[in-house]
Amino acid sequence: MKFSRFIFCAWFVLLSLKLSAQQAVVDGYLRTPDKETLEFVNLVIEDTNTGTTTGEDGYYRLQVPAGEEIHILVSHLGFKPKRIPLHLSPGETHRLDIILEPIMTFLPDIEVRDQQVLSSDIIRLDPRVTTSLPGPSASVERLIQTLPGVSSASELSSQYSVRGGNYDENLVYVNGIEIYRPFLIRAGQQEGLSFLNPEMVSSINFSSGGFNAQYGDKMSSVLDITYKEPKEFAGAFSISLLEGSLQLEGISANQRFSFLAGIRYKSNQYLLGTLDTQGDYRPSFADIQTLLRYRLNDNWTISFLGNYNDNSYRFRPEVRRTRFGTISEVREFTVFFDGREVNQFTTTTGAWSLDYRPNDDLSLQFITSMFQSDEREHFDILGQYWLHRVETDFGEDDFGQPTGEPLGIGTFLNHARNYLNAIVVRAETKGHWKTSRHELQWGIRFQHEDIYDRLNEWNLTDSAGFSLPQHPPDAILLQDTLNTTINSKTNRLSGFVQNTWELQRPHGRYAFTAGVRANYWDFTNQFILSPRSTVLYKPGWAERWTFRASAGYYHQPPFYRELRDMQGKLNDNIKAQESIHLVLGSAFHFTAWDRPFQYTSEVYYKFLNNLIPYQIDNVRIRYYADNISKGYAAGLDMRIHGEFVPGIDSWAGISLMQTREKIEGSFMMDQQGNKIPAGYIPRPTDQRFHFSMFFQDFLPRNPTYQVQLGFFYGTGVPFWPPTKDLNVTSGRMPSYQRVDIGFSKQLIGKQTTFQSTNPLRHFDSMWITAEVFNLLEINNTISYSWVRDVENQLFAIPNYLTSRLINIKLITRF
Repeated sequence: MKFSRFIFCAWFVLLSLKLSAQQAVVDGYLRTPDKETLEFVNLVIEDTNTGTTTGEDGYYRLQVPAGEEIHILVSHLGFKPKRIPLHLSPGETHRLDIILEPIMTFLPDIEVRDQQVLSSDIIRLDPRVTTSLPGPSASVERLIQTLPGVSSASELSSQYSVRGGNYDENLVYVNGIEIYRPFLIRAGQQEGLSFLNPEMVSSINFSSGGFNAQYGDKMSSVLDITYKEPKEFAGAFSISLLEGSLQLEGISANQRFSFLAGIRYKSNQYLLGTLDTQGDYRPSFADIQTLLRYRLNDNWTISFLGNYNDNSYRFRPEVRRTRFGTISEVREFTVFFDGREVNQFTTTTGAWSLDYRPNDDLSLQFITSMFQSDEREHFDILGQYWLHRVETDFGEDDFGQPTGEPLGIGTFLNHARNYLNAIVVRAETKGHWKTSRHELQWGIRFQHEDIYDRLNEWNLTDSAGFSLPQHPPDAILLQDTLNTTINSKTNRLSGFVQNTWELQRPHGRYAFTAGVRANYWDFTNQFILSPRSTVLYKPGWAERWTFRASAGYYHQPPFYRELRDMQGKLNDNIKAQESIHLVLGSAFHFTAWDRPFQYTSEVYYKFLNNLIPYQIDNVRIRYYADNISKGYAAGLDMRIHGEFVPGIDSWAGISLMQTREKIEGSFMMDQQGNKIPAGYIPRPTDQRFHFSMFFQDFLPRNPTYQVQLGFFYGTGVPFWPPTKDLNVTSGRMPSYQRVDIGFSKQLIGKQTTFQSTNPLRHFDSMWITAEVFNLLEINNTISYSWVRDVENQLFAIPNYLTSRLINIKLITRF
């Protein structure tokens, strides 16, 4: 294994050195007609993902294919785009200075510079990368997981943790509409498709903390997605061994009506076959989504965003064999199953938006939306298990085989008949007003929630003929029993106001953003205020630097899952969780090897009060439903982004973080079985170190051949035995390590010619990709199964994630 990893790394380094040694080069400066340089201008080779941006001095350098005709697309906000033809010889360096004409000549220069300053508190990502990033799912969330401060312990899930928060602490918006996800999902293999369709996305903005008051009431992060505005008829089609999708867009001849639609289907049956538990997996995930716009006149526009998502997961387990332990002490856990699991998660989202824009400085938006989730969770799983020691002595005949008497033997039966129906209705209005020096935003929202939850689940464990917990001869006692019905109807009212303005001083420029959020919930009659502020500074003495300081209150009123405790009861005396963010950050733009790079870093500290403790099992979060904890999170995030290979963006990120909490009444067990006060303990998301990287490369003589690499490493997070009391005696999972790689070949491009009768002439591009998931075949642990003996002692059996797998993917655009 070590030798194969060495060979792979050596091959990868040598290939990268070879690939960067050829091609032609074009460089020059981007200027306005007044000879002023332009920063952050995008230059892209048409029909490829290869491109670059200009530096602060307006300089760019781009490696391009030689020996063929290409076109360079040049674009910048507020300026007319250009399409420049080129035909260069191998090894040629061509000087090309470009003048961009402004769209509106009266636009003050200061407004363009404002955009450069005010963008430094948000990470902006290219949505085209989502189709290039290798992995089991081509999703926006997978791209977010490559950023510093963001971690995920499962390639099967789209959920992520940000700076010590859990999955329920992240905001997601699409065109200003907040998005929800299903409630009852227990494992990543049940998730299916997330709301976000990457083929419909035009921009991705992400903040991992210290975000402004315009974003809602969550404690960790915000993901702000904007969908495309079609300019012509176009589409995309993709298919792989795991999923397929079709996306269409277009606009009417009078430019008033436009449509954007996508349909997806996914079945990860092929991927789930690599898990330790073998059986009949029948997952089926599908969704259809549309965005319709109609411009009533020059000032009014109406739009509709709709999504129907149907995720079905059916599974009939047969046998599981899992080996774990150390080199000298290996154990094998074997289970034979009977029964099946049938889960259905159907969500529907519909939103109408009416936009009024009387002039370029004022815009008003009126939104009504509804989200409904209809969820069903049925399973009856009977399992008979054996725990054996595996022979590790090379000299024994039964080396590598289970040997001796079983260390544990027993039977378990898991049962559930759970139903949940949730309806969330919202009506809101937002406003945006710009003056010469200020940018004012405001909004107010009313939200009604109607949730019906029917819980009926229990477990029965029998070990060596004894049912646990032990019972009188004439009775059987069930474990983890939930049998309750909940019907909750509540209302929320929230709003915000914030202002952004800039000050110009001889030593630099300042941008200030200050705002406040307010929230009222009639379930607890709690009214909260959350003031937030951000200062951005771009010094005149160091124009390549931008500095940021943010501080604010981030309250998170409970939603349904935080209200329900482990016995299935609602706590009506619960309060909003509170997080105080202090963030200091910087961004440095520099040039290395005549190519642009950006280095960003942020140090943060979060005071956490009124916390609701929880346990995480796979992706299922179980709350204690009481504000009995306080804690903190502190860390450092660093990211370098740029053209490690000329013309293609790659990046790497490192995170150092610690998050701890003190739970009232919590205790640990010492070796003698005595209870001792716990004090401050690691939170379930306490991942001390995390490294992620996304790297792209191509063959210089033939850029139609490309390679993409995704690498993830994260130290282990704490885990606890399943318990309803406050016993927080814990261990740590092994580190999460994963490498995915993809090899792509462009079959059709702009330079490809076909006969007039060939149907392929309608395609603008076509790529085929071979992907290898989990290249190093590392067994990553997502959770543990717990086995009891007759003395009620627990044994932790690791549940491993997917193994190595090859996937083939075809992507076309027309």
